[in-house]
Amino acid sequence: MNTIVISGYKSFIGQNFLNNYKNKYRIIHYRKDINNQYQFLKFTKKFSFDYFIHFAALSRNKCDLNKNLCQKTNFRGVKLIVDTFNLLKNKPRFIFISSSHVYGNSKYKLKENSVTKPKSLYAKLKLKSENYIKKKYINYSILRLFNVYGKNQPSGYFISDMTDKIKNNQTIKIDKSIRDFVNVNTVSRVINFIIMNDILGIINVGSGRGYSLKSIINQIGVKLKMKPLLIVLNKKTKIVADLKLLKEKGFKFKQNEKNLNI
Repeated sequence: MNTIVISGYKSFIGQNFLNNYKNKYRIIHYRKDINNQYQFLKFTKKFSFDYFIHFAALSRNKCDLNKNLCQKTNFRGVKLIVDTFNLLKNKPRFIFISSSHVYGNSKYKLKENSVTKPKSLYAKLKLKSENYIKKKYINYSILRLFNVYGKNQPSGYFISDMTDKIKNNQTIKIDKSIRDFVNVNTVSRVINFIIMNDILGIINVGSGRGYSLKSIINQIGVKLKMKPLLIVLNKKTKIVADLKLLKEKGFKFKQNEKNLNI
């Protein structure tokens, strides 16, 4: 049985992975400050593990509110992990949870080798972390997640935030953007697939399908039996995953994962 250490075990995606695979792997939670190198090095000497999945990060909204904390958590923490792993004789696989935000917008489906044009601080630090990992470490997998949704989704995610606004009869300003949404259960399955098949490098994790934000909000309204108060702006952007590489590696989507199910 492989041993996996996870940071950010209380996160939406971390909790889902833990619930789905706690009987398949020996999972250890890293509960201390990831920026304390002494504590982290002490931990790595105490426990032997095969994989380290880094779920811990500040969200995009929280990064905008606290830029210094975002720098510390979303980049310096990653740097510390890599630097510490390089001190170990047996180097674990580092699975870094990144984001589609590193790409910016595109007219076309986004491949792993597409040009990156991060705009927000959150996105810039995700890309900076990716580049540091690629430059300084060998044994890594980087997963660029598109818009994740699913049961028990907390605030800070698009669908949960729009649901709250509709319930509270708040006016919602959106543009004509197209986004790729992937269920959290699919994300956990991809992580398991990466581990089971020993896949290295950068991998897109999405559905490969684009949905307009307006259509998603209207779906939420139908489910809630409430009419959303919408103001639709003319701006249009597109962020949709090309999943050719993931499929070439052998990952197969379940039938119920192919469509958005709010």
